[in-house]
Amino acid sequence: MNERNDLVQSDNDETTSTPLQPMSFVDILDGMFSLYRSHWTLFLGITVVYFILVYVMDMIALFMLVNAAPSTTIIVGLLAALGSYVVIFWVVAGLVYASAHVYLNRDLTSQAALQQGWRRFWSYIGSTTLWLLVVCALFVTVIGIPFSIYFGVRWGLYGLPVMFEGTTARNALRRSTELVKGTWWRVFGIMLAIFLISIMIQFIFQTSFLLLAQVSGTEETSLWQTFRRLFFPAMHEIEWRSYAIQRFVIIGIAALTMPLNAIGSALLYFDLRIRKEAFDIEMQVTE
Repeated sequence: MNERNDLVQSDNDETTSTPLQPMSFVDILDGMFSLYRSHWTLFLGITVVYFILVYVMDMIALFMLVNAAPSTTIIVGLLAALGSYVVIFWVVAGLVYASAHVYLNRDLTSQAALQQGWRRFWSYIGSTTLWLLVVCALFVTVIGIPFSIYFGVRWGLYGLPVMFEGTTARNALRRSTELVKGTWWRVFGIMLAIFLISIMIQFIFQTSFLLLAQVSGTEETSLWQTFRRLFFPAMHEIEWRSYAIQRFVIIGIAALTMPLNAIGSALLYFDLRIRKEAFDIEMQVTE
């Protein structure tokens, strides 16, 4: 029980004005946008780190591709990819941590969220790796796809226990199982909706940029080729300045939409805790 109570902060002079109550499907989706809108400076202050670092690494890899020997290019490309994944996991961990504090109406800075994300980085990486290994291993067998989806949802809330309950990677999966148990279909529906909304918003922004580039561009290409170059850009097919601008836009759009999944997961996590563990009463007693 001590692990679960780690979410309650020691500074009891802070109170929570956000109503702690069970949320419906619509409440969670609406709350996802409401919290993002009311705390956009906090979330964008976190994702700007992703935008800057990943774009810089992308441009370094681009420079090496244009000017360096092929063997060097491969090494730099691998290092850039590794560095990008490190930044992504770090920033997502910070977003998850920030989302819980925002829901509980607690003051937090972007810097503090990123610092906590770095402190819990290896535990977060560990739980993500375990989740990916099982889900992907089952998925590639084809016959195991239903089981892949089942465990993907069952363990899908691992980030919150890692970041706020201080659990280990393995215990985070077990903790997620406890919360999802008995409500799998509901959790699946909410997770799917959050994922689709995030993807659709990202797709709309990217497609808008695509159409603008298609209308204003001087190069004659089919719409299909332009789509492919937008979502799967290849340096040898387009001029390097166009590639740099394209990556700037794509990474920027990804940075804008990243907080949605973290906020939605946090709301779902608290909803399950309130329903199953009376977390709202626990908070009132603690305060």
